[in-house]
Amino acid sequence: MQAQRTGELGRDEPDELAVHALSTAEALLVWGIRHWVSCLKAKTDPIPLMRAGFGSGGVADVVRPLEAILVVTLDAATSPRDVRCSHCATVGDGERDLLAAVAFEQARRPADTLSKLREWLPPASARLAKELIAEIAAVLQSHRLRVPLRREYDAGRFGGKHHDIRAAVPASLSVH
Repeated sequence: MQAQRTGELGRDEPDELAVHALSTAEALLVWGIRHWVSCLKAKTDPIPLMRAGFGSGGVADVVRPLEAILVVTLDAATSPRDVRCSHCATVGDGERDLLAAVAFEQARRPADTLSKLREWLPPASARLAKELIAEIAAVLQSHRLRVPLRREYDAGRFGGKHHDIRAAVPASLSVH
């Protein structure tokens, strides 16, 4: 069992999720997110390498919805998204939250998927992102690639409730 740390507002948060502990599906998604953000910062096209990378796993159909949800997040996020550099050994909160949404969708828990998306997206954007997450989850599932449910995926919640969206300000992706 992982140790817990106490975060702001005194709630317990799990320790960071290690990249080496990820399933194949999780590792592919984290790589795709990090590569896309890195290319955004470098002003280069991420798609060719993403198609090759996801294609090598037989899941090239994940690229379009993954890019779309990253664009939605870039445009509409109500809180900063922690996306780590490609060499970082731990998963950032932004990466973990997207993994959680896919895990909930694969587990046929659509209300939890939408709830997770609402932690960083306004309602209309979260509904659009939910459709994109469903696409990603289905493509991965059809190739027997699972994003497992993890205790860490509920770390952003305050007693199962959403953050107060009225207090949120527009934010962008950040890479450390």
